Amino acid sequence: MIKSQNYFAFSRSGEYSSDDGMHKFPFVLNSKKEIHSTFDSFIIRGERAEEKTISDDSGELKVWESENFFTLSENPDFIMRSGLAVRRIINLKRRLGYSKLLYIPGISDPYLIPVWMLLGVDVFDDINAIMESSHGVRYTMFGRAGDVDDQTENNIRFLEDEVDLLARSIENETFFNVVERFNVSPKSMEIIRHLERTFFNNFEKNFPRYTPKILAGGLDSMRRPDVKRFNSYIQTEYSRKNMSDIALFIPCSARKPYSKSKSHMRLIEAIYPFRNHVHEIILTSPIALVPRELEDTYPPRFYDIPVTGQWYEEEKNQIEGILKEYVRRNNYKDIIFFLPEDMRFVEDFGISGHFVPWKKHESSEFEDLLGILRKVTEDKKHEKRDFLKEKMIAIADYQFGSWISQYTRDMKVTRMFNQFMLTLDGKPYFIFNEDMGKLTIHRDASWIFLKEGKWLVEIDDFKPTANIYAMGIRDCSEQVRQGDEVVIHHNGEARGVGTARMSSEMMKMNERGIAVKVRN
Repeated sequence: MIKSQNYFAFSRSGEYSSDDGMHKFPFVLNSKKEIHSTFDSFIIRGERAEEKTISDDSGELKVWESENFFTLSENPDFIMRSGLAVRRIINLKRRLGYSKLLYIPGISDPYLIPVWMLLGVDVFDDINAIMESSHGVRYTMFGRAGDVDDQTENNIRFLEDEVDLLARSIENETFFNVVERFNVSPKSMEIIRHLERTFFNNFEKNFPRYTPKILAGGLDSMRRPDVKRFNSYIQTEYSRKNMSDIALFIPCSARKPYSKSKSHMRLIEAIYPFRNHVHEIILTSPIALVPRELEDTYPPRFYDIPVTGQWYEEEKNQIEGILKEYVRRNNYKDIIFFLPEDMRFVEDFGISGHFVPWKKHESSEFEDLLGILRKVTEDKKHEKRDFLKEKMIAIADYQFGSWISQYTRDMKVTRMFNQFMLTLDGKPYFIFNEDMGKLTIHRDASWIFLKEGKWLVEIDDFKPTANIYAMGIRDCSEQVRQGDEVVIHHNGEARGVGTARMSSEMMKMNERGIAVKVRN
């Protein structure tokens, strides 16, 4: 029996039981001892398999099916074509489900294992390692190296250590960073690009909502599902809730949140007399625009990018497209660009406004900006703004959808037990989790989600405790991704709240594994 404990996109880790006890997966098979194949039979780790034929939109495939495994019974020649390989493996997982472990023989190139695992392959073998070792090839973290001696022991250990590292990264949700960093093979990048472009919808549905950190080391980070989610929201859905109709576009900072950096603290102090009238928006990459009230959420607070003062054309084009649509939709009276010289390319976008160079660390760095602010705010009346509530409402809108603002606008922000909460009539409805940059749902808020029919997980008739397993799930709202806050119910009766450990698609496909971590 398969017990999937952790997921990341199509990949997973956990344990499975057999006649000789419990075993962890993913893992590397010993091809000499654990695989026995003849013309009409196949045995894997002592489990006898039966042959069956399955079909998808790419054609027919023959597989061996045993108690715990699905194994391709034919030479997987589609592996040589990256786009076809992505399509075939994704279709295999969707067709076969997650009740058994997928093993594709002979594909265990150590520099492709991370992307095969990303696509959902659970089991690998040492066939390639043995063959290459006999020719003096040694596996290293930087690629293949030549060697005179037989490298079998070293190379098999390399595979086992690699698969173990990847399994642990699935558990701690850093898996995609590892996949992107361990990118020695050009074919690996081909596969990732096919996945992120051609099969993005499938990928996004199963990509976690939150990860500990985004290491944005290159242009490919612009295509990450979590980054694209945020950018798409800002471009097509975000609507400012405050009354400030003066937009002040400013650069990002290395420190997150931006407002804790020295440069932003200097800026905030300088514009303090005018700040109630100004809406601050940060321009950056791979996230293009970050309204100040969203700087504490994911992903704006959780990414790192090299700061060189050089901008790629792809980054400029992304900022231009999102910025133009953002300005069109949000209808500002005045627009000010307070940016360093390396961002003067914004002037070429054709957006009407004031461009003021930010000459950092000079004695007069804010003089020109303050002059413009005095001019554009001279007819403004004093307005009191609750920046903290703006932040909470903005995060709620991004996290759950703009529909939630009809409920949150009447709530108060309260600090309790060293946490900020949105409360109504003295009851906590949402608690801000600073470590994850999101709001957690309190059980008192369950009725809102039940009324709207959103962010729900329906279960069989039982009282949930610590975990809800997939076998107990009846249905799940389509928008739920791994890491999302959900309300648990049975026939419309709230049974608790918690965090999804699988996407909606995974919950519906799975029969086993932890689907929801229950909180209360």
